[in-house]
Amino acid sequence: MPRAKPPLQLPRSPLILVLAQVKISPVMAIEDRIPELQEVFRKRGYPRLSHRKIESSFHGPDGQVAPAETQHQWEFINKAGTTSILVDKNGLTYQISEYTVFENLITDMRVALELFTKHVEPDLVQRIGLRYVDLVVPMEGKEISSYFSEGLRGFRIVETDDREAFFFESVCRTGANSKFIHRYVEAARGFGFPPDLLPISLNLRRDPMLTSTFGLLDLDHHVQVNEDFSIESVISQFEFLHDYQSRAFEASVTPEAIAEWKQP
Repeated sequence: MPRAKPPLQLPRSPLILVLAQVKISPVMAIEDRIPELQEVFRKRGYPRLSHRKIESSFHGPDGQVAPAETQHQWEFINKAGTTSILVDKNGLTYQISEYTVFENLITDMRVALELFTKHVEPDLVQRIGLRYVDLVVPMEGKEISSYFSEGLRGFRIVETDDREAFFFESVCRTGANSKFIHRYVEAARGFGFPPDLLPISLNLRRDPMLTSTFGLLDLDHHVQVNEDFSIESVISQFEFLHDYQSRAFEASVTPEAIAEWKQP
């Protein structure tokens, strides 16, 4: 699906992370496929491999805590530490911290999906998600208010309101089975990164531990499906998700901010 307009070229982009995720019906024997995946991904420029275990538990209706479940994840990382392919029994997540344009991301994602499909043979695709995380730190002499649209930043009770922290979130449906989550965090200092994305193995453009004012824009668009796995169908869904992402980003930031980020 061709773009409605050319992509934004932002040499000073505030974007620090993009995730493209495909969830499938579980493949419990995924661990047996890891040696094959490691070999093909290694040859494609992902020589580093990280394995981690995630313990999860939940409280039942009677207050009792269910036994912890251990989930294994394998992350194939490029030499520069700027791109990775995260694999577990529920699918694949492509992550990049040095993003250029969507077309490049989707080309790399297609290759990853082709290799994953060949060696894992997924049956059903259940969820497709695309997430963009921008971290904005004002240039010297500028205020954070000059970067984001007024409606995103709420309102001040009085003109001298000295805001230390602010959080905004909206959830809207973009289709029968798709949902867009729009989050904005503003703070005078602190950790400028979504906690649910930790741990992060990639090198980020900017250190998220900040001692000055920042704005964190988190755009998360996903669609729930239940259909036979098809790479072409998945790519088509990513194009739909991205179109809304682009419009949401441009509506969230000011023309002044875009002009600054366009500077070489």
